[in-house]
Amino acid sequence: MSSHDHHHGGHEAPSHAHHHPAPDAENLVHCPVMPNNFVDPEQAEQQGLYRDYEGKRYWFCCAECGPLWDADPARYAHAA
Repeated sequence: MSSHDHHHGGHEAPSHAHHHPAPDAENLVHCPVMPNNFVDPEQAEQQGLYRDYEGKRYWFCCAECGPLWDADPARYAHAA
């Protein structure tokens, strides 16, 4: 028999990228110390993971970021 019974799947690129965080990403911000990490400002404030600098609030992804920020806030604020 000469019929070809199977179909080849499309070889298209995925239609969406996987770099988006959780579904409610509009509430998230980047950590200024570790910019690849996302932060929920509300949760960060509840945990004390933030600093105010030059009239702006910055939220951190973890407790380790606070001391790093404190050592050189201008470095991280200007990179954010």
